[in-house]
Amino acid sequence: MIEVSVEPMDPIRSEGRTYAILVEPKYQGNIGSVARCARNFSLDGLILVNPPPLEDEAYAYAMHGKGMLLNAVTVSTFQEAVSMVDSSVGSSGISDSAERCYQRNPMTPEEMVRWARRAPGSIGIVLGREDKGLLREELERCDLLVTVPADPGYPVLNLSHAACLLFYELYKARGSGHSRNARGIYRREKEVLLEHYDKLMHASGVPPHKVPISRTNFRRMISRATLNYREFNSLMGTFSRAMDYKRERSPFRKDPKGTGTKTEEDA
Repeated sequence: MIEVSVEPMDPIRSEGRTYAILVEPKYQGNIGSVARCARNFSLDGLILVNPPPLEDEAYAYAMHGKGMLLNAVTVSTFQEAVSMVDSSVGSSGISDSAERCYQRNPMTPEEMVRWARRAPGSIGIVLGREDKGLLREELERCDLLVTVPADPGYPVLNLSHAACLLFYELYKARGSGHSRNARGIYRREKEVLLEHYDKLMHASGVPPHKVPISRTNFRRMISRATLNYREFNSLMGTFSRAMDYKRERSPFRKDPKGTGTKTEEDA
């Protein structure tokens, strides 16, 4: 059994906290409006990815949410932002079937709330650019996706409107906590699990063109499951045993002297 102990080091990684992550927002009004909504519904902070310099317009729209802007964490890359929280939920106005587009297979807000009640650690609600949303590679990096159902003829909501609806749903669910026999896993532990899954795919000969799909689907699966620490260690142990089994059965495994050829026993 592999024991991996990863404790949250950054103050933003606190149990039960929720943050809004704005990815390269363009308009001051939207930034301020999201800050106001975040304050309305008691989010714990705002993370801005490569934003424009904040101007008076943003603070005017924020109203009593100015503190959210004053205390916002600014980072230069998407990866920096999602690494600051334990679970990232990307918001997308476009949904599709898993068969046609595996990146866009989102939850509804109601499903997100049921998941959030069980999710360990901190959560980041990731909101994309006003003009093109989240990029494909950013969608793949999100642990889960959520979409607000709307008229199929015009399904894409304004950035701040979508944010307000999602924050409201999370606010309603807050305080309905749950008990666990073991703590949940943090982002670093999820990344370790994904690294081992990648190694197992490589050892199993998964075709390269199927690796991104499998990796993203596995990320979404373990995120929806909200694994606890015991379940994490059980999976790690299973992956390790599977890798050991593959190595032992390899016709080119090293002999005891380390020559890299078949052993006499294998011949």
